[in-house]
Amino acid sequence: MIRILILIIALTALPQTLAAEVLIYRTPTGERLFTDRPMSGPGYHPMNAAARQAGKKLSQRMKEIDTLIYRLAPRFSLDADLVRAVVAVESNYDVRARSSRNAMGLMQLIPATAERFGVSDPYDPEQNLTGGMAYLQWLLAHFRGNVRYAVAAYNAGENAVAKYGGVPPYPETQRYVEKIRLRYDSDLHPYSVGIANPWQPARQDQGQITLSGS
Repeated sequence: MIRILILIIALTALPQTLAAEVLIYRTPTGERLFTDRPMSGPGYHPMNAAARQAGKKLSQRMKEIDTLIYRLAPRFSLDADLVRAVVAVESNYDVRARSSRNAMGLMQLIPATAERFGVSDPYDPEQNLTGGMAYLQWLLAHFRGNVRYAVAAYNAGENAVAKYGGVPPYPETQRYVEKIRLRYDSDLHPYSVGIANPWQPARQDQGQITLSGS
C-alpha cells in the first residue's frame, strides 16, 4: 500500500506529457500495475486513458500480426492459436522486443536459434515468425506432441526438459508454461513424424497424436 501511494505521488510530480505515458492496469489479483508497456494478458484491465489508448494500438498491431500467423501456421502444421499464445507470452506482440538475454522479435529468437532456422533479420515479423514456428514444429515432433514439454523447451531449451524428464523446476519456465496454458489449454498437438528424433523419456508419456502421412 505504501509503495502504491509513493508511486501515485511520484506520478503527480511528473510533467504532464511524461505522466501520460505511464500505463495503469488492474492485475488479475486486484493490484495496480504501473508500466510503460501495454498489457494484453487475461485479467489485466486498463485504469487510465494512456492504458486504454495503448490497448487500441496494441489491438490493431495484434490483428496485423495474427493475419501473418494464420497464413504461416499451416506451413508448419501448427495450430495458429498455439503460435499466438507463444507470441503473446514471449513479446506481447512487440516486433522490436529484445530481452536482456538478446532474444529478439515476436517469438524472441536468440541468435543461435535464428541462425539454426535461417533467420537473417529477427526483427522482420515474417522472418521471425517463420523461424519461431519452425523451432516450435521441431520441438513438438521431438516431444511427440506434448505441448507442455515443447513450450517448456522453447523457454529453457530441449536439453533442460530432457535432463529433468519434463518441465524443469525453474520458476521462470514453470510460470511461462502456465501463462501459455492460460491462452492455449490443449495438452496435445498433432506433430510431423521424421523432422526430429523423438525424445525417449525415462517414463511413459501420457498419450500422443501423430499426423498421418507425415
